[in-house]
Amino acid sequence: MSRSHSHTHCDGHGPCAPSVNGVTDRDDASLRRLWWALGINFVFLLVEVAGGLLSGSLALLADAGHMLTDVAALGLAIVAAHLARRPPTPERTFGMLRAEVIGAFVNGATLVVIVGVIFWSAWVRLAEPQVVDGPLMLWVAAAGLAANLASAWVLMGSRHGNLNLEGAFLHMAGDALGSVGAIVAGAVILTTGWTPVDPLVSVVIGLIILWSSLGLLRRSIDIILNATPENIDYHQVDAALRGIEHFSDIHDLHIWTVASGLPVLSVHIRLAPGCSDTTHWQHCLREAQDMLRQRFGIVHTTLQLEPADYEPDDRPI
Repeated sequence: MSRSHSHTHCDGHGPCAPSVNGVTDRDDASLRRLWWALGINFVFLLVEVAGGLLSGSLALLADAGHMLTDVAALGLAIVAAHLARRPPTPERTFGMLRAEVIGAFVNGATLVVIVGVIFWSAWVRLAEPQVVDGPLMLWVAAAGLAANLASAWVLMGSRHGNLNLEGAFLHMAGDALGSVGAIVAGAVILTTGWTPVDPLVSVVIGLIILWSSLGLLRRSIDIILNATPENIDYHQVDAALRGIEHFSDIHDLHIWTVASGLPVLSVHIRLAPGCSDTTHWQHCLREAQDMLRQRFGIVHTTLQLEPADYEPDDRPI
C-alpha cells in the first residue's frame, strides 16, 4: 500500500535536527563542554596519580583509576561525536551513530576491570598495611574533588539525550563521591594514624564505580540488542495505534534505538474496509505520525499501510 518515513531527529530536550545526522548548535556546545571536561580531568588525573604514589594512598590511586576512565569516556564521546557527523552511506544507512554506544560499552567494561584491580589491591593492602602520608593525601583528594565537581558542572547542561555524555556525567558524580571518601580517609589517618581506613575507602570507591559501570553496560547492551527503549512502553504504543479510527489491526510492531536519543519504530497497519479506496488513509497516516511524535517522542518511523483484503506474509523473519 504505502510506506511513510519520517527522518527528523529530536531527543525531547532540544530542537529537532534536520536529519538523522544533522549537526545543531546544541551539538557544537556539547562538544565544547566535552573538551573542557576532558582538559580538567586530564590535568587532575596527573596530580592524583602523583599524589597517590608519593603519599602511598591506595584510595587516591583508586580514585585516579576512576578519573582515568572518565578521561577515556570523554575521549570516546568526543570521537563518537565527530563520527556521528559523518553522513549516511549506502553501506551505513544510519552513518556512524552507534559509535557512541560502542564507546559506552567499552568504557563500562573497562570500569569493571579496574574495579577488580582495586579490590585485589585493597585485599593485599589490608594483609600488609603500608605507611600513608595523610596530609598529602588530604590535599590531593580535595583538589580531585574540585576537578570532579567542575567537570560535572560543565557537562550538566548536555547530559540528557546522549549515552556517553550522561555516562561521563554520572562517572564524574561518582568520582566526586570517591574524592570525598579519600578526604575522609586522609582526615582519619591524619588524626588517628589508622591506615587500614585507606584500603577500606578504596573498596567503597570501587563499589561506586561498579554500580555506575553496570548500569552503563546494561543500557549500551540494550541498544546493541535493539531492545525497546526503557522510556517507551511497548504496550502503550500498541494500544495507541490500535485506538486510531480506521485502523482495524496492526502487526510486526518494532521499537528500538539506533543511538541514545534516536528511537525508531516500524509497524504494519491494516486499514478498515473501504478506507484504502479513498484518500482518507492519508489523514490516518498523518494522525499516527503526529501521535507517535507527540506522545512518545518517536519521530523516525516507518508505517506500512495495508488494505483490508491484503494477505500478510506469514514466513518467519
